[in-house]
Amino acid sequence: MKAIVVGAGETGFHIAQSLSNQGHSIVVIDTQEETLEQVRNSLDVLTILGDGCSHRVLKEGGAKGSDFLAAVTNNDGVNIVASLLAKMYRIPRVVARISGPQQLDNPLLLKETGLYTVYPEKVVADKIAQLIEVPFASLSEVFVEGRVQMLKLEVKKGAGLEGRKLSELERLSSWILVAHSRAGKIAIPRGDTLIRSGDYVIGLGIREALKELEELVGPSERKTKRVILLGGGRIGYYLLKQLSGRGISLRLVEISPQRCLDLAQELSNVLVIKGDGTSGEVLKEAGIEDADYFVALTHDDENNILASLCAKNLGCKKVIILSRKKDYTPIVERVGIDVTINPLLAAAGEIMRYTRGGGVLSFSLLEEGKGEILEVLVKESSAVVGKALRDTPFPQEALIGAVVRDGKIIIPRGDTIIAPNDRVIVFMLPLAVKKIERLFG
Repeated sequence: MKAIVVGAGETGFHIAQSLSNQGHSIVVIDTQEETLEQVRNSLDVLTILGDGCSHRVLKEGGAKGSDFLAAVTNNDGVNIVASLLAKMYRIPRVVARISGPQQLDNPLLLKETGLYTVYPEKVVADKIAQLIEVPFASLSEVFVEGRVQMLKLEVKKGAGLEGRKLSELERLSSWILVAHSRAGKIAIPRGDTLIRSGDYVIGLGIREALKELEELVGPSERKTKRVILLGGGRIGYYLLKQLSGRGISLRLVEISPQRCLDLAQELSNVLVIKGDGTSGEVLKEAGIEDADYFVALTHDDENNILASLCAKNLGCKKVIILSRKKDYTPIVERVGIDVTINPLLAAAGEIMRYTRGGGVLSFSLLEEGKGEILEVLVKESSAVVGKALRDTPFPQEALIGAVVRDGKIIIPRGDTIIAPNDRVIVFMLPLAVKKIERLFG
């Protein structure tokens, strides 16, 4: 595949890195030579110094004949123009990163077939809402219109999985463990895989049968009753809108008087408190000692970390923070932060969903590209059709987690036979990507 990435910031770099690692031909365009130098020093890609919304620059980058373009600069105008120019060059799949909500219904973007928009703030709010819905998970994604769920779960001390090999466990009826992670290394679990407390497992299964999985990883957690947010920006606003109506007590701490007034008027079911979220007194006023979640969403990473540690110290059950600095992630998780979300990488992961062609219905990156999940519509010509899974030359680095046929969800076994028009959800390591693409045609 030939791909163009307009914008070499962290989002663009991550997209270029993922595609380059898969063996695709990549061109990165940016107006900053220093930024491009960092890309050249790290990735095997072609770089062009220039404006991504310039017809001449896109032509130089090989727009004619390219398969994919992602416009991910920090300027909505540049992203929109670059995307529309890309469609003029007949690039089949084009994605524009959009920050301004006023652009989401832009008719120029909506009318173009194969032109998709990604709104990072909404992506992050969706991810956090999914996590709050499943308190015992540290990562959640949904497939097949929300009917199949993927969860990343920490194995707690005393859990049913702790100290046991997978072959010793009773077979789950509604879930399958597709990955095992220890010390940042992710692998496909086998029968002799020994699970320890502190390990993470990734499960795929039926959303309505969460209890079966929860009992394996640790003591069950109570339903979320109170959530406190720090920061009333766009992410906070969208998250509060999503959580409204779920029977959760919602409280917001915001330092700006005007923003407090605006949100209090628009979100009548949210208690809005003006104050500094790093202040213990303000957090106590918000009721932090009885909170199930504290979510720090300001633009200041250090403030988010300090406020979350303060919240945890005052009795909050779990804390989630935004952190735009990748180097902070392993550090903050060691000091008690439960979940760290990098909004730039979240946007990159969402954009990567559109890089696959053919019958790929959705696509998710895990662990910053160390694993992938594909939802594929099986073609009649696919090499897997009509064969039992045990007889399919399936790569060791991949595992089918679910099959959906005529609306019914099947947790596959060795004797499961794949049929045309099945929707198959596959977990795979990067080594298996090319093999899986060949198998499913």
